[in-house]
Amino acid sequence: MTKSDILPPDLQELLVIIGERLNSGQSVEAQLPSAVAGISSLPAATISQSAPAIATAAKLYHRRPEPAWLGRLLRPHLTDKQQLLKLPDLRYLFLFHCDGRMREAALKRTTGGLQSSFLFAAVAIRLNDWAEPVRAAAFACAKRCFPLTSAEVIANAVTSLLLHQDSWGRWGVEREAMETTLARPDVAEQLANILCEAQTGPTSRIFRLVLKNGSIDPHLPRLAASAQQPWVRAMAVKVIADGRAGWQVGWEWKWIDKSMGKRVQEPKFNFRDLQFAFDKAAVVRAAASDGSAIVRRAALAAVIQHWRGSREAEELASTLIADPSPSVRERAAFILSRKGEPATPRDAVGIQPSQ
Repeated sequence: MTKSDILPPDLQELLVIIGERLNSGQSVEAQLPSAVAGISSLPAATISQSAPAIATAAKLYHRRPEPAWLGRLLRPHLTDKQQLLKLPDLRYLFLFHCDGRMREAALKRTTGGLQSSFLFAAVAIRLNDWAEPVRAAAFACAKRCFPLTSAEVIANAVTSLLLHQDSWGRWGVEREAMETTLARPDVAEQLANILCEAQTGPTSRIFRLVLKNGSIDPHLPRLAASAQQPWVRAMAVKVIADGRAGWQVGWEWKWIDKSMGKRVQEPKFNFRDLQFAFDKAAVVRAAASDGSAIVRRAALAAVIQHWRGSREAEELASTLIADPSPSVRERAAFILSRKGEPATPRDAVGIQPSQ
């Protein structure tokens, strides 16, 4: 796929016209509204491919060709900066300018709530811009605009941005803008809706990254019961049963045999305690009768880890000893094989009949 293929043909055509006019110093006032509307409607998930495609099509170059002296005499020659000062909505196009000074100026002129998920993503990626002044301008812009942007717009953009943010190596304090935004309860609710309803895609990966922020905690029981993807339900069950959330922060080496110099890389996780107390027993019981073996397996794994040896654990395992899934039967048999083992203090308070 080429850069131009990512853009709709009509938008591509319009941006080419705008680029020619910018190069020749002519006003783009007539073409700008349609271009901004077209850019705003692009999917936020395409931001990394669309950004360079927009810059190329609209010729948002660092340098413009110098106009001939005769051309300057016959008509005014507008610079990009002059056009930006005259046409406020040009800021949305110049967010993709190859000249960092223009990106910085566009961000400084951006105010109010962002009207589309693509525009939100366009500001968000500038938090990791290679130019420090642009990052600073993006941080200030985010603090102005993100609180005024609707939760639906933010959530639709964040589901794709989260997958790439761990590779953003330039941002520092700018990260606070995204963390503060994700902490909004209305944003967390919208994210939970998306995670519940998504039937395809990397939803479980997104869920793992969303778990960094405690604002998602009130929605964990709903995700455990109602998420369309079984892996999401299973993960929510585990998080509730564990009483803590974990997410991958990188990789670390683990020795297999030091004498032979054999080692492997394993995921490295960070953890946080949940901010709410849940009826863990009810969640695990419901998961044990889930239609997916993945979720039933997660329920028994929680019992093995936290409540093995309790009477109710044995009863739960008994109902699944003849489960169609071999992995579920295996865990149920393991629990029953440990029948009569004394429960640990944590086991004793972990799962009790509901009052």
